[in-house]
Amino acid sequence: MALVPITFLSQLRIISEVDSMYDFTINGTLNARLDDVYTAFYDPNVLVRWFAPGNMMVSQFVSNFIEGGNYRLILQSPDGFQQTIVGTYKTINLRQNLYFSWCWEDTNEVTQVGIEFNFDNTTTTSIKLFQSGFKREEDMLHQQYGWIASLEKLSLVTRPEAMVA
Repeated sequence: MALVPITFLSQLRIISEVDSMYDFTINGTLNARLDDVYTAFYDPNVLVRWFAPGNMMVSQFVSNFIEGGNYRLILQSPDGFQQTIVGTYKTINLRQNLYFSWCWEDTNEVTQVGIEFNFDNTTTTSIKLFQSGFKREEDMLHQQYGWIASLEKLSLVTRPEAMVA
């Protein structure tokens, strides 16, 4: 059976003209079981395989996956350049949704990420990912690109044959 390529649709909008805050939403369907997709967002053994765009990789992931718990993620490019993301898990509803803060460690800009998971059937899962609170449109567009590229990797690592360890 051939797998259908994953498709992600994005929506951008300005939250408030006064505050000039930006956000985006990405909707997509993965050819994977709900449990596998949800687990990929917190299990270090799976997350390090997909949670970096393009040719970047996760060089370190430390997490206390409970509401109020913190995480720290270091992304590294092939030339050794590193970027660190830190945040706090705000809401965790197993196999339903995740909400957490997101901050590049070299900035003071904190944004909020929400991911909603939907069981479509035994072989597909829909997700809705949104991130809000960007002060600059350029930062929002860069982050949106990063998520789309990472989610494409997620579609590969959550395929049934990839989840067998």
